[in-house]
Amino acid sequence: MYTCTPVDMFGMENRLLNTFFFGLSLNILLLLHNQCRRKEAKAAAEESTQSPVIGKRNESTASPIQSRGSGTSETWPAQSDEDIDRLVAMHQNRDSLSSLGLRSDSMASVYSGAGEGRYGTVVVKGQVEFGIQYNYKLGALEIHVVRCKDLAAVDAKRNRSDPYVKVYLLPDKSKAGKRKTKVKKHTLNPIFDEILRFHMPISSLESRTLWLTVWHSDMFGRNDFLGEVSVNLQGKVFDNPQSQWYLLQERSEPFDEIATYRGDIVVGLKYIPPENVRPGFMRSASTSSGSSNLRKFGSIKSVASRTDRSSKGGQLHVLVKEAKHLSPIKVNGTCDAFCKSYLLPDRTRSSKQKTPVVKRSLHPTWNYTFIYEDVSLDDLSERALELTVWDHDRLASNEFLGGVRFSMGTGKSYGRPVEWMDATGKELSLWQNMIDRPNFWVEGSLILRSTLDGIRAIP
Repeated sequence: MYTCTPVDMFGMENRLLNTFFFGLSLNILLLLHNQCRRKEAKAAAEESTQSPVIGKRNESTASPIQSRGSGTSETWPAQSDEDIDRLVAMHQNRDSLSSLGLRSDSMASVYSGAGEGRYGTVVVKGQVEFGIQYNYKLGALEIHVVRCKDLAAVDAKRNRSDPYVKVYLLPDKSKAGKRKTKVKKHTLNPIFDEILRFHMPISSLESRTLWLTVWHSDMFGRNDFLGEVSVNLQGKVFDNPQSQWYLLQERSEPFDEIATYRGDIVVGLKYIPPENVRPGFMRSASTSSGSSNLRKFGSIKSVASRTDRSSKGGQLHVLVKEAKHLSPIKVNGTCDAFCKSYLLPDRTRSSKQKTPVVKRSLHPTWNYTFIYEDVSLDDLSERALELTVWDHDRLASNEFLGGVRFSMGTGKSYGRPVEWMDATGKELSLWQNMIDRPNFWVEGSLILRSTLDGIRAIP
C-alpha cells in the first residue's frame, strides 16, 4: 500500500497553486483583450455616424481648399482578433511598443517643448475641415471641428492612426487655454463634429491667433504630430457660418517665445527731485525707501558723499496703468489680478506696495500710483524696481502671472554683484529715460517675464 509522504503533499500543493495562478493570469489577459475589442467596436460605430455641420469661413496662413462638400468620409473597419501571445507581448514590451506597433528606427523623434508630443515621426499630409463663429449670446468663440481626411499613418503597417484635434488661442498656451476633441480610433479620415468654445469678449480676439493642431494619440502618452493650421484673428469678421477645408502644414517655427508669453503691462515712471517735491504730497500707500533701507545693503556715507544729485528727498512715482492678455489659471478662464511692487534690494513689508484686485479679467485696468519717498537719482542707478502681477486666491496661495524689473542692468549694486540688476531692452531703456528726464513721465508697454528669481508662472 502506497503512503503519501509530506514531500509528495508539498509537491501537489505547489502544482495546484501554479495551475490556479496560471488560470487567473489567463483570465485577466482575456478580460483585457475583450475590453480592447469592445473599444474598437465602439469607435467604429461612432465613426459611422455623421451630424450636420455648422461653422464659418476663416482667413488663415494656410488657405482654405474648398467649402464642405457632400462626400462621405472613409472609415477603417475593426481589426481581426489578436491572439493571446501578441497581447502578452504588447504588455511585456510597453517601453518599446506604442498602441499601434514599433516605431521606425529611421525616423527622428523630436519632443515638443511643452512635453505633449513629438514631431518628425511622420511626414505631414492631409486636410482638416473646421469653422469659426462668435456666439454673442454665450460670449464665446466657437471652433467647429468637423473632420479630417487623408491624414498621415503613424501605424504604417495597418495604415491607420488614432487622431484628435487640439486648439489654442495664442499667445495663451497654458493648460487652461487648451481645447481638444475626442480621439477617433484606427482611421485616417476621422469625423469629429465637435464645437470647442473659448469664453472671452470679442474685442480680445484682435490680438489672438487660432492655432489648430492634429495629433495621433499614443496609449503611453508619446503623441505624434500630424499637422497644423494657424489663423490670425486680427480684423476677423465673423459673418460667414460656412466651414472650410485647410491643408495641414508641417510644424512652423518653435513657439518657444509664445509658450512663455504671459501678457503685457503698461507702466509710467517719473522721478521728482527734492526741490520739486510738493510739501505734504504723500500717499498712505507710499514708502520711505531711502537711507533706513540702504543700511541693510550698502553704505549710507558712500551715497551721501556724492554730488548734489545724491541729496535725499526725491520721489519715485510708478503709475501701473493696466495689464493685457494675462494667461488665465482658473478653470473659468479669468483671473483676479493685482500688481505688487518692491524697490530692490529692499524686500521688506515696508517696501511692498500693491494695487487693488481687479476681479474676473484678463485685461485689468488699475491706474494706480506707487510713490517711493526719500530716493535720489544716484540711488535709482544702483537699485531696481520690480513689478509682479498675481492672481489673487482667497483660499490658497496667490499664483504668479509674470513680472518686469527696471534697472540699469549692470549686474552690480553699489559695487556688489547681484542677480536682480538684470534689466534689458525696454526695462533698461525706460529706466534710463526716467533718470535722464526728471519731472517728466515716461511710459511703455512691456512683455511680462515668465520667471523672476525662481518664481515661475504656471505653464
